[in-house]
Amino acid sequence: MKRKVAKVGKLRLSPNEETMLLKEEYERRKKLRLQQVREQQKYIALQIREKVKQRREEQLHQLEEALRAEWQKAQDQKMKALEELYLSSLRAIGEGHRQAKENEPDLEALAKQAE
Repeated sequence: MKRKVAKVGKLRLSPNEETMLLKEEYERRKKLRLQQVREQQKYIALQIREKVKQRREEQLHQLEEALRAEWQKAQDQKMKALEELYLSSLRAIGEGHRQAKENEPDLEALAKQAE
């Protein structure tokens, strides 16, 4: 009896069972590899999205800087033009009085002519 018990402990799988186990192991590994590939694809896609987002932010920042510099230049030009206008207006304040004085009729000369 002892010999029967020893032989029973060493059961072998039938060829169909062995094939089925190998197939199940192959399918399990295939699914695992597919999951790994999908994880890698997700990670790569995430990196690409982050790079695109970063590049877009850099471009927006550069555009902002360019527009800000252009606006500042325009503001400086406007300020310079207004300063020149103000200074020319200050110079012209006394000009009207001088012209009026020059065109003032000479009353003495008119009186002599009338006599």
